[in-house]
Amino acid sequence: MRKFYFTFFLFIVVSQLLLSQKRYEYVSAPKDATQNVYFGTVVSDPYQWMENPEDLRLKVWLEDQEKITSKIKSKYLKTLDLKDQLYAMYYGVKKEQIEENIIKDSVGLDKYQFKYKTQNSSRFPNLLYRLYDKGNYLTLVDIKKLMGNSGDNIAVASYSVNEDYDLAAVSISRNGSDWHELLFYNLKNGQQFHNTLKHVRTGTTIVWDKMNLYYDRYDKPTEGRELLDKAQGQKMYYHKFGNEQEQDKLLYINTAGSDDGFSFFELNEKLYFYSTFNHKNTLYKTLSVANKDSTTLHIKKFLVYPNNSKDKISIKAAFENKVLLQTNWGAPNGRVLLADVNEPNKPIEIVPEYDVPLRDVNRLGKDMFVCVYKNGNKDLALFFNLEGKLLNKIDFPEGKKVNYLYETNEDAKYTSFCVSSFYHPNLWYQLSLEKLTFEPIRSVSVPYEPESLETRYVTYKSKDGTEIPMYITCLKKTKLNGENPTMLYGYGGYGTTVEPNFDESKVLWLLHGGVLAVPNIRGGGAGGSEWSEQGRRLKKQNGIDDFIAAGEYLIDQNYTSKEHLGSNGRSHGGLLVSAAAIQRPDLFKVVIAEAGPYDMLRFGKFTVGSAIANIDEFGDVSNLEDFNNLKSYSPIHNIKAGEKYPNFLLMTGESDDRVPSLHSYKFLASLQEKANPESLSIMYVTPGAGHGGALSFQDWLDATLYKYAFLYDFLN
Repeated sequence: MRKFYFTFFLFIVVSQLLLSQKRYEYVSAPKDATQNVYFGTVVSDPYQWMENPEDLRLKVWLEDQEKITSKIKSKYLKTLDLKDQLYAMYYGVKKEQIEENIIKDSVGLDKYQFKYKTQNSSRFPNLLYRLYDKGNYLTLVDIKKLMGNSGDNIAVASYSVNEDYDLAAVSISRNGSDWHELLFYNLKNGQQFHNTLKHVRTGTTIVWDKMNLYYDRYDKPTEGRELLDKAQGQKMYYHKFGNEQEQDKLLYINTAGSDDGFSFFELNEKLYFYSTFNHKNTLYKTLSVANKDSTTLHIKKFLVYPNNSKDKISIKAAFENKVLLQTNWGAPNGRVLLADVNEPNKPIEIVPEYDVPLRDVNRLGKDMFVCVYKNGNKDLALFFNLEGKLLNKIDFPEGKKVNYLYETNEDAKYTSFCVSSFYHPNLWYQLSLEKLTFEPIRSVSVPYEPESLETRYVTYKSKDGTEIPMYITCLKKTKLNGENPTMLYGYGGYGTTVEPNFDESKVLWLLHGGVLAVPNIRGGGAGGSEWSEQGRRLKKQNGIDDFIAAGEYLIDQNYTSKEHLGSNGRSHGGLLVSAAAIQRPDLFKVVIAEAGPYDMLRFGKFTVGSAIANIDEFGDVSNLEDFNNLKSYSPIHNIKAGEKYPNFLLMTGESDDRVPSLHSYKFLASLQEKANPESLSIMYVTPGAGHGGALSFQDWLDATLYKYAFLYDFLN
């Protein structure tokens, strides 16, 4: 009888557990028998059909996914509260000038002022302008008028002002695409000129030459393939104002045989170029200079250096014929060189490499420059003259980052800069260029107590024993009880360092008792160029291991537990958090991956995936060693059938042409097919948006609310 009761009791308990465990059901995506062969290895790709945006099956499947996403959204009952709190955060920040500390410096003031203003929350803001400090702002770019009947989402991507001739060139993007158009406006009356320049892209350079301009553009993309194919045929042109684009004068093509393109910019009325140079079948990188010429450019190389992903040189300022260079060439932590453009390949070192990474080098007025170093958890600014003599230094507080510390006007006596953190808005200061001392020029009030928060700087050991630095931001009163909802945020690519910056939605997360952890893993730039090399290409797994070890550290130190740990990353970070979760599904409760590449074997097939920068970062699938490495961490290729993965929210822009949304589609279909249905896998698609995310305030708000509601729901 006892055995009967025990068995009955056990049956009841197990039945209740089974009934209480949610199981998610999805509409199965159609599968094809598509296979790809790499070096004799057959790789199935049943969802490759999703790479074709015209496939009718894709439209049906996306509609089904949207229904699932909307159904989940309807269960988030606290969304309205969260919305109100976000509004309070964003509109509760008040900034006020401290007049007694501001010393007026009339030199270098812009003739015009610009700002964005939202007229309709469902559209990107209009661009407004006025004469400096005079009268009301007037509308320059009216987004609604540009939309016409097309229905496209249109955004002002950037603008360039020609004050001498009262002109503005405005770059617009349709549906978030990296393909842009240049529109021209008369700042005297706000009217748009009829001529438009097409086939320009994100990063296109504009250099004014009186009323005319130099710019670069690409070949017209194949119709219907604009969001999928790589841009080809970059060329530099001279455009005479008022002419049609077909009349533009071709001035420069990079003929070195590299598909990585070129870039140029203006300093002191001269054009400077970054490009490549082929000598005896060996490719080199070059820095060049040219005088402005609307008919023929005579480009003169003044520095040639190795063409590899490791050595980088940046032109930071020009002083007559001398240029200031920031480089890690022969100095992993960075150093400063001074080169004479009339004496090729004879740069001299004026600031040597130190034992801390050099983050930035900027001009300061007539004959000074500043070097900003990352000294552990603090920024350090060193001020030098052109002989390399140290003039002063400023140590900034821990957990802060100095921004905009530069001055290009050689007649200026003062300049301004700001300091940012994870938990307060930018704090602005004015720097005397004579005394090299600074005073606050703006007070900031926020609808919470900043002093209740803090950023801690810790180090932990990765899988191979490497010490990894990490920021941890939380309330000072946070108890290490293993129950704190924690967001582990990562990027870890292209030598980019994630540093303290203010984000209202993340601060709201902190005020609710959440923890924000940001590790500076290998592949980023926290430890100089060698640090980034250790997480690049064949060593990409190092960065993934570093991220996983960060989660383990947070659990070991009782900040959180696997039931309260979520991860978040965007673009390269989307790949990072997804790869980490696929490799360690037991570690995370939630993963929010935004605009990431998840099929690394086919990443190079689309848009910028095959650019030199991406090959340097990830490798080339046509190389056997790279193929084996890519396959080893490619998220979509490592999903195991029946495995209980974290709850996944994939977020993407419908018109992303940098990391096409097809990556999210294929990855989601694979998760829904193979993963244990006890975990949720859904996708949030922002209509008409590109890699940069939402184009309107409403789109941004909707996506942000969904993201944090997802986090709050699963992490309690």
